[in-house]
Order: sequence, then C-alpha cells, then structure tokens
Amino acid sequence: MRTLLRVSCDKTNSQNTASSPPSRIDPPPPSPPPAPLIPLLLFLLLSATASSTSAIILPLSRIPLRAIASAAPRHLPTFPSRHPGVFVMSSTLSSEAPASAISSALSDVRARVAEASLPGAPPVRLVAVSKTKPISDIMDAYAGGQRVFGENYVQECIGKAGDVPEDVQWHFMGPVQSNKAAALVRGCGRALRCVESVATIKLASKLDKAVAELVGADGNVSPFHLGVYIQVNTSGEASKSGAAPADVPDLAKKIRDVCPNLKLAGLMTIGAAGDYSCFDVLASCRVATAGELGVPEEALELSMGMSGDFEEAIRRGATNVRVGSTIFGARDYSNKK
Repeated sequence: MRTLLRVSCDKTNSQNTASSPPSRIDPPPPSPPPAPLIPLLLFLLLSATASSTSAIILPLSRIPLRAIASAAPRHLPTFPSRHPGVFVMSSTLSSEAPASAISSALSDVRARVAEASLPGAPPVRLVAVSKTKPISDIMDAYAGGQRVFGENYVQECIGKAGDVPEDVQWHFMGPVQSNKAAALVRGCGRALRCVESVATIKLASKLDKAVAELVGADGNVSPFHLGVYIQVNTSGEASKSGAAPADVPDLAKKIRDVCPNLKLAGLMTIGAAGDYSCFDVLASCRVATAGELGVPEEALELSMGMSGDFEEAIRRGATNVRVGSTIFGARDYSNKK
C-alpha cells in the first residue's frame, strides 16, 4: 500500500510539473545574530585585545544568562560577585593567555615560601597585601590561584569586599579604632577571616559584639567565629602599635574568656626593619601565651614577615606571612589622606 501510494504521488507530481511552469521561490534572507549576543561578543573581543584588562563586569539585566552560557568561550569562566545580578568574567584564567606580571611575581613568592619552609612544618599561609591596589590587580592574583588578601584601611577593605568573588578571604592588619569595628565586620561579612591587629580588650570586645550582630542578620544562622591575632610590639619602638610582650598572655586569656564570637588564632608582629630578633621575641611570646591558655604552641599561629624578610621569618617559625609590594609592585599613596 505504501509503495502504490508513493508511485501515485510521484506520477501526479510529474504531471503537474509538465503542465504548469515552475514557480520562483526566493531564498529566505539570512537571519541576523541574536541581539543579546552582539554586546557580549563585543565585550569578549575587547577583552582579548586589551592586555591590561583582567576582568569584565557583565550586567545580567542586559545580557541573558543563556546567551552567556552558550556564547562565552570555555577558557573565559564566569563566577558570581557579591553584587546581585552581576557576573565577573575573568580573561586571565585561560591556559592560552600569557601570565601577567603579578601572576609571575606570585609564583616566584610561592616558590620562595616553599624553599624557606622547614621540613615537617605546617604549610605557611601567604597573605597577598593589596592595600592601595585596584581590583584589577587583585583579579590578576586571583587568576593565579591566590585567595587570601590583606588590607590596612577600613573603608578600602569594605569597598573591595563587595567587588571580588565570594571565595576571597580577607585579613585586616591595619589599625582599627573601636568605633570602626562594627563597620568593618558588617561591611566585609564572613569574608573577613582575621583581624591581625588586636592589641586591647576594648577592640576585641567591639569585634566580638559586631560578630554577634552579624550572625543571623546576614541571613546565615550557621556559626561564625572571627579569627584574631594579638599584635605584639616586639621591638619596643614607640612608633609601633601592639601590646608589650609581657602583657600578651593575660590579654589572650581575657579574649578567650569574654569574647565567645572570636577565635584567638595567634600572634602578629611587624618588628623593626632588619632586626630578626623581633621574630624570636614573638616565638617566645607564643610559648608563654600557650602556657597561660593551656594549649599546645602549635595552636597559636605566628604572623610575621613581609616582602623584605618573609623568608627569614619562615625559617624562624612564621606560619603566616604578609607580602605586598613584591607581588603587586610599589604602592601609590597619593590618594590616601
């Protein structure tokens, strides 16, 4: 039946073709590219040609997520920022793109950290100090795998915390007035992992209260404890902040006993330039503090060492080093009051 029907149809078609002239059928006009993809493709083209651009902010209100997912090259991954409705597309994560100067410097610092580390010692945390540096520099380091960054100014830290990926962790290491503690905690949220410059029980209490207010108010009821280091003035210089070494064990005990929302993570010092004995003073201070708290020495970290001396600090027991200009280059303080 199917064969007969097809033959009949073919015969009918041939008769119709013979009896009537063929009609002209114009081909359909080519379809233009979907409008939402045009701005996206322009963004990607500009990012490929601008060597100084490390990240592109794409407003999702103008470009649908489906367009981004279907058109974006696989070597340009996207990730959410802390701003709703905004994705950050990084152009530095491509394995084909040349490493930036910051990424290269970061790799060099990591190699030096590994070489200076003591056999069998716990891994040393590298804090990339990004004070005065733009978000683009932070994103270059982020593309190189860095996730822990340090800041010295409250407003700068708050401003940057909202413009970077959610997995960035912040260490604050500058002076904090007690009346700015709440703003720092509230502005950075749980991305603020440690305040390294606590030298008084007053500041510790303000931070503790701010963390208590943050938990739940941010919509997340899971427990959160803000890490703090006690800053120690190991050089005795009047120009340096920090508690006197003899006062640290008692301060540590007070923080532990009256600040339930804080975690005493360790001790920090800046020290005098070129005076490595300051590192030894901090290590001795840890011994006394651990004895007062009844905990192993290893339970307290040592944050010491910067761009000029981090390798020597590691050899003397540092578990947390703060490196800025060696990674990001010289700083520009012209915009700082």
